[in-house]
Amino acid sequence: MALAWASPINLRNLSLAPLTLLQPLCINSSIHSGFPCSAKKGELPSISPKRTSTVKGKTDRFYYGWVIVGVSFFTLFFSLGIRCSFGVFYVAILQEYGWGRGETAGAFSLAMVIHALFAMVTGGLIDRFGPRTLFPLGATFLAMGLAAASRITAIWHLYFFFGVVMAMGINTLAFSPHMSRIPKWFIKRRGLASGLVVAGIGVGTMVMAPLIQFMIDSVSWRPAFLVLAGIVLVVVVPMTGLFQRRSPEDVGQFPDGIVPDSGRTLHPQPEGSPKDTRFSHLSEQWTLRAALCTRGFWWMALINFSAGFSINMLVVHQAAHVVDAGYSPSLAAFLVGLVGLLNSIGAILSGLISDRVGREIAYTLGGNSALVGVLLFLLIRDTAFPWMIYAFVILFGLGHGSLPSIYAATTADLFPGNSLGRIMGTFSIAWGLGGALGPFLGGYFYDQLGSYSLPFLLVMVSISLGVLGIWRAAPRHRGSFI
Repeated sequence: MALAWASPINLRNLSLAPLTLLQPLCINSSIHSGFPCSAKKGELPSISPKRTSTVKGKTDRFYYGWVIVGVSFFTLFFSLGIRCSFGVFYVAILQEYGWGRGETAGAFSLAMVIHALFAMVTGGLIDRFGPRTLFPLGATFLAMGLAAASRITAIWHLYFFFGVVMAMGINTLAFSPHMSRIPKWFIKRRGLASGLVVAGIGVGTMVMAPLIQFMIDSVSWRPAFLVLAGIVLVVVVPMTGLFQRRSPEDVGQFPDGIVPDSGRTLHPQPEGSPKDTRFSHLSEQWTLRAALCTRGFWWMALINFSAGFSINMLVVHQAAHVVDAGYSPSLAAFLVGLVGLLNSIGAILSGLISDRVGREIAYTLGGNSALVGVLLFLLIRDTAFPWMIYAFVILFGLGHGSLPSIYAATTADLFPGNSLGRIMGTFSIAWGLGGALGPFLGGYFYDQLGSYSLPFLLVMVSISLGVLGIWRAAPRHRGSFI
């Protein structure tokens, strides 16, 4: 008996062991792993066989975090792919009702305002209830709004169904709620995982916009809304409800699928330079109130505002500028989709790069690429130099597409903890305000000056402010940004 107690115990072989034998193991596991035992008196403790039987320091053969990445990719694919296709419905509705372009486009601006107003609410809800509860609820709201939009007969219907109901659903499924979950699953590959998730937005735009246009051409825009509602209800609702999880602990795993040695912290320092301090504060539990008291928080808010301003300015006015230069509307629509696709590629590449060279350098590379692209776009006046428009698509698509995954990963580096959803929700307010202001100023200055020169210069200034912000709020400045 003494030899039996002295030898290592494999929990895989103790599924029917008595409670008295497992209780000491449960207590020991709680002390060393940092996770409390869930067993109550008279119950079998819920220790994951995979967690306790895996050799410490080794990687799980199958890591559920990649399932979370895949589900998040397709959730953004559908939800934000639909939102970014507003322009397709916009043209069809204008043709049927003849409403003014400004007042019709106001529904998109209202959606951005709703995005800003509900961002903190969503951030708090995702922290409290988790994605498995919140995401299906948001998808249901989105499906309801899409179905109701098929019955639009007055402009206030468009404002309410798209600008409010659909916006609330999309806000629940959008960028910030997902980006607040990914850091709980990944540390070493946080940039790559964030980039893969964000890529769903660009791929969704590239696929959904032509698909919606095809449905409008085939059966008109009202049935198209109904088809989209059915897709969301049948695909997104069950997918998020069945496969989403709050954190690796829910499936008996550790971040990155790596079981730490008993003498190491739960979140190990990534391989690389010993001076790399991006992950040295992961044991901290930041609150929103504490984050608000730091300069780094406000620099990150500026980054989010600038990103929302610049991308939404071009989402609304890019195609119009291409047509004004003498190109066909079909080419303009194709280029919008191509920018979305390149955004996805940029997000993935930047995630890999930022994990290796740092968030600041990767963000600067992407920002400079976007700056050069916008400058070329500003200089386009006619069809004499077609290479310029394709250079814009490549440089801006790859460059600006790289930014969201980087500033999301940077936020998680700076403010780890269970309040990350609330913190990122607050940043979404800044993004939404920039997203509402950018398109409005683009249209206003075009009406006043007859060109997009000043609006696109403002986009360049906005991108430059974002680059400045990432260096001021960078993880390497954590010791001095408070």
